[in-house]
Amino acid sequence: MGVANFIVLERKIEGLDTMMDGKGLARHSEALEAAAQQLGVRPLPEFFSADPAQLAEFMHGEGMETESMELPALQQFPAEEGLATVRALLTQGSLWDEGVLHDLRDCERILSVAAQNGMQFHLEVDI
Repeated sequence: MGVANFIVLERKIEGLDTMMDGKGLARHSEALEAAAQQLGVRPLPEFFSADPAQLAEFMHGEGMETESMELPALQQFPAEEGLATVRALLTQGSLWDEGVLHDLRDCERILSVAAQNGMQFHLEVDI
């Protein structure tokens, strides 16, 4: 199994498959973040968010108390911004292994359609 990152759109787009592996992005998150900063685009970790109710449920399942915590609200980001980051990272293709390239191409495919539809998104982590 392992940790994976994936895209969550603000709403479903008919005919768009949003499934992706995401393990390459998770495994190489620090290198991807450094590359994005070097390229002058927003790093992928800045697009992460989570629904507070889902986050509370996860934390409760891990034995953490959430009643006294104020969990951050879900943030959504313009697909165009994520697409700019992904495309910039793809220009550095020689840095990435096939798993990362596959994930970045999936992100580009999903975010391109989302941008064409004026949608927002966020990234989540699957553990």
